[in-house]
Amino acid sequence: MKKNVVFIHLESLNQAIYSHRQWFPCLNSLVPHSLRLNNFISSATSSFMAVSDLLHGDDNVLEHNVNFEVGLTPNRKAPAMFDQLRQAGYRTAGLGYPINWANFDEIWSESDKFKWFSTANEMVHNAESIISDRSQPFALYIWNLSSHLCYQDSYKSAGENSFVRWQRGYESMDSTVGDILRLLMNYKQMENTVLVIFGDHGDDFWNHGLNGGFAHAIEPYTSLVHTPAFIYNSHHKARDINHLVSMIDLQKTVFDMLDLPVMTEKTPTTWSALSGERKYCYSRNLFAAQSGDSPHTPLRKGYSITSELFHLLYVKGEYKMYAWQADSANQFNLLDYMKNVKGKITIDYERLGIGRSAGAHPHIQNFLSPGCEEIIMTAYEEMSKLLQDYIARKDSLL
Repeated sequence: MKKNVVFIHLESLNQAIYSHRQWFPCLNSLVPHSLRLNNFISSATSSFMAVSDLLHGDDNVLEHNVNFEVGLTPNRKAPAMFDQLRQAGYRTAGLGYPINWANFDEIWSESDKFKWFSTANEMVHNAESIISDRSQPFALYIWNLSSHLCYQDSYKSAGENSFVRWQRGYESMDSTVGDILRLLMNYKQMENTVLVIFGDHGDDFWNHGLNGGFAHAIEPYTSLVHTPAFIYNSHHKARDINHLVSMIDLQKTVFDMLDLPVMTEKTPTTWSALSGERKYCYSRNLFAAQSGDSPHTPLRKGYSITSELFHLLYVKGEYKMYAWQADSANQFNLLDYMKNVKGKITIDYERLGIGRSAGAHPHIQNFLSPGCEEIIMTAYEEMSKLLQDYIARKDSLL
């Protein structure tokens, strides 16, 4: 019999928040047995954009829309993932709670509706009715929204203050992971199921400006797009996957594991997460058709490209570049400390030493040691060209 597949959506979870391991005991029980995608980069900083990219293996499906969540229409080149799985003989369902105020159905499927429930018990009961049925393979998408700043369930709302409630949202999300694992084990489906568990985007708590109060959907800094992701498959030995993996790679990865063809046009921009072929990941925060900051929204349209070492951001005609593995919050723009001396780019140690009579401290001199400017500028030249090509392709869709 074909393997089942379950996607568990970790709402608003970035690597920084996941570092609070004590909030995630259920997820942590599975991680040692999984493929750990340590350099997983989400393709967008808001949920509907990121999930559409995953469901289609394509980050161009929604670019003609002008609003995040209201009135969305997809421009599909092929059926969405769960429509393909249904055509391949799977019983499919998208299950979530609390009830989402925005309409996700257009993105989810051409014919099915995504089912939202008022309580976790209702959602888990519905999942159990599918997992317990061995008459055909199943494909489930599980989405607990409680970890989103604007949603809450009964457990989260019982917190004594807003900061405790924020933490409880993640604990509620983790309990959903535990519920699904329990059902798979109770019905002896664990070894015949591929589990894909991923963060859609993170939250940036106003480290890069107030942005009218938005915590996500801001420019794609790595604090938002570097998210946890894990794949459990009994046919694959648990290990760390340390090369880059994009959100748009997950569809191909899962279909390869299920031994199913992907019904989409061939593209050189999507790879299996296990291949190691991806050299760059791209992310954005608004649709190409959205205007960015205006009297109606403070959001600035931003695009980024991520390599193994660097994260390059382009916003309103300006580049910012970060050594993101060290500077995960993207606070130190490397380009600010490059200077041109008689046509040669060098590190501006004088500026780096401002405020210290002896000049730049050895800490920063060793991090930005002489010679690294060549690495930075070579990467900048290549990545900026690739990013402009990516933006041009986005604009050409309009």
